[in-house]
Formats: sequence, C-alpha cells, structure tokens
Amino acid sequence: MMELFNVKPLGKRERFQFKCTRCGECCRKIKQSVMLESLDAYLLAKLLSQTDTSIASVEDMLLKYADPIPLTDTGFPIYVLKTVGDDDACIFLKENVCAVYVARPRTCRTYPITVGPAESGTDFDFDYLLCREKSHHFVGDTIRTKDWLRENFKREDQEFLRAEYESIAKLGRLIDKVTEHNEPRAITATLLARYYNYSLNQPFMPQFRRNMSRLELQLAELATNS
Repeated sequence: MMELFNVKPLGKRERFQFKCTRCGECCRKIKQSVMLESLDAYLLAKLLSQTDTSIASVEDMLLKYADPIPLTDTGFPIYVLKTVGDDDACIFLKENVCAVYVARPRTCRTYPITVGPAESGTDFDFDYLLCREKSHHFVGDTIRTKDWLRENFKREDQEFLRAEYESIAKLGRLIDKVTEHNEPRAITATLLARYYNYSLNQPFMPQFRRNMSRLELQLAELATNS
C-alpha cells in the first residue's frame, strides 16, 4: 500500500508558502504514484472523449493512460497513471504543461495538500497533510489552507470521498472473507464497479452509489459461497 512520507498536519486556518514554478518536477519520477480514483477516471474519460475518438468510455481511457496495481495485500485494485521516458514523467505532461489540466486527478489538484479521513470525531471529516518533499516550491506568498481547498477540493470531491471511504471499509471486510478460489472473481467485480460500469452521459455520483451497492451484494455472495 502507498505510504506518505515527509508530511505534516495542516489546520484549515493555517497558512503555508507555495508557488508553482511550472517546472514540471511534480509530474516527474511519479511511477505508480498518481492514483486514479473512480471520479478521476470518469472526469478524465469525459474530457478526453471530446477530442479523442478512441475514447468512448472510462475503460477506453484506462486502457490507454493507466495501469492497474493492488492497493492492499488482499489485492484491492486501483489504477495509476502511466509514466513515460527515463524520468518516469506523467503521460499527460507535454512540454512541462498538463494536457488534461481541467480534469487532472484530485491528487494533482490538491497538491501540496493531501486529504484523508479524519482519525477521530463523531462526524465524518477530513484531515489535511502538507507535503514537503518538493521544497523548492515552498516560496513566495503564504496561502491559507481553506482558501486553497475552496479552489481545489470541490463539493463533488468531498461527496465522493465520503462515499468512497465508507464503501472501502465495508468492501475490505468482505474481501477478507473471500477464499483464494474466489479472489479473481472478487477482484474483477471490484474493478468493474469502481471503474468500468459508468456512462459518460450520466452524472457520476448516482452511478457510483449504485455500483457500490451492487458490489457489496456480489462480494457478500462470494464470501458466503467461499
């Protein structure tokens, strides 16, 4: 599973220095680092389908621009952006400019802040971590955390992440109960529900919630029949 290093907790009212120098360094040496969440994949496919006739679905986009990897020891699958060249640059980096900037993954949009589920509290909330590994970007004027998030962590992101974290907890427990014999079926069902079964002509969130409900039933059946 991917781990975060060289980060520090960040409060919403806290300020930090950051200035994008358009050097493209954040988009290099990122092999298997930029995870595509379900919403990311949907938005990228929707954008690319407008100009690329070979992209008619999320599956088309993933086949061309992403690779599947296991997120956990149990094989919970995710997709990450492909990289190119000796410096493992993002496949969408063109002359130091992001070719899909308006639909770039949430990881890229919120950088240098990483968003995750809060460790405590009765109501679901998020924790914010400031990434410090690219120190040459931490110059110039300071920015307040909540102002940065207002621009880069939209309401749809928040709604999706809440639903995502809730579903992962349930799905993880079910996958743990599936025997080795049924694991390939469980992984296939998870990939289909999380990434493939989406129409680009329909809103994302209703489809995501439908897919997660169906997946929960499928995994429960596989766990029972193990």
